[in-house]
Amino acid sequence: MDILSRYHDSTVEHIWSEDNRYALFYDVELAYLKAEALLGKLPSAIPAYLENNRPYLSAEEIKAEEKTTRHEVVAFINVVSRKLEKYTEYFHRGLTSSDIMDTVFSLQIKQSLNYVNALTAETIKLLAEKAEEFKYAPCAGRTHGVHAEPYFFGLRFLNAAVALKRSLNVLSSLEKNMPGKLSGALGIYTNLEPDIELEFLKILGLACLPVTTQIVPRDVYAPVLFYLALEASILDKLAQDMRILQITEIGEAQEEFAPGQAGSSAMPHKRNPVRWERISGLSRVIRSQVTVVLENVPLWFERDISHSSTERIVYPLCFNLIAFMLKETQSLLKHSTFDRSRMLRNMSDSKNLLYSSRALSVIQQKIGRELAYKRVQDLSRQVLEGELEDFVEALRTSDLLSDEELRSITDLSDLYSKVDLVYERVAAFLNN
Repeated sequence: MDILSRYHDSTVEHIWSEDNRYALFYDVELAYLKAEALLGKLPSAIPAYLENNRPYLSAEEIKAEEKTTRHEVVAFINVVSRKLEKYTEYFHRGLTSSDIMDTVFSLQIKQSLNYVNALTAETIKLLAEKAEEFKYAPCAGRTHGVHAEPYFFGLRFLNAAVALKRSLNVLSSLEKNMPGKLSGALGIYTNLEPDIELEFLKILGLACLPVTTQIVPRDVYAPVLFYLALEASILDKLAQDMRILQITEIGEAQEEFAPGQAGSSAMPHKRNPVRWERISGLSRVIRSQVTVVLENVPLWFERDISHSSTERIVYPLCFNLIAFMLKETQSLLKHSTFDRSRMLRNMSDSKNLLYSSRALSVIQQKIGRELAYKRVQDLSRQVLEGELEDFVEALRTSDLLSDEELRSITDLSDLYSKVDLVYERVAAFLNN
């Protein structure tokens, strides 16, 4: 059963396909011979021939060979050797399987990061555009789910953009510094020259580690999945906020509802936030894989193979899901609607209690902080308990504030310059 049939991404699927994997096997073996030739240890005609006569390799024939060898790299080399007329004796000289497999794994991760990072950058751009659209749109800010102070709706998108950018910065660094290895069976170059590794990795665009065992240490790869999980959690935070804003009693957001779409088989009126819910659900799957890659770090001595089976599942799975989630988020940002009038109505429904902190700031200058807090809190209590109908009117009748001061605390235009400053700082951060 294809568990990713609903959520797969075709680009990620190709990167982690067996056909691409074995094509990369050949690239890595070829890079080794090119490095030898560049350092004068091999005639350049040998890698030139192998590059110009690259055989067609199918996953099926290599897997068929592996049924006999029970060793993937040996199966690959056997199949390649049968397809080439000469120079096959130079393949895999002095190497261990992990020189090939881990370097290929790094290349697949690097390709995947390049793709996902581009999707992340596109998502950040859309969030910044949406933030600009709702830059001065007043709404109820909420802490603990409760109305707190007046807020601006665009800041919700801006915070998500900055969070994704923080994640992108780390993932871009991981992409840039992804290492490979060509250090032999125990990482001490038993049958290899160390200078070949540097040239080999330069050809492939990979970094060199100061020390390895038979494998690339798995603490090198674990941060990749951790930051994919972090990015998934950032998307989940946005999704949860959008889901809450679609609650009937709030109604400030509505994800796209396509013609012919059904929200419920029993209740025809339903328009559920199913796509945002999907993002929240898939984020849980990605987060759950972090434990797996951390368990892959403490391998026995110079290597064991307990990590291999998990990596064939976990990394393709998580790259698939994060790519799907990023594309889904982009679509939702483009096609969801956000109701400015409902935002204002929700502010009004709070009976203007959102202005309590602004009122306190003015009143405490007149009568001191402690007394001002008690007076404002008591008026707020009376409004909350229905003894008074509106907080601003309660302030008016209390003579704590003049009409001009009341206008000043309910007019949010004084915050625009401060919001502008935040946006300017964010723009500098996003463009860095």
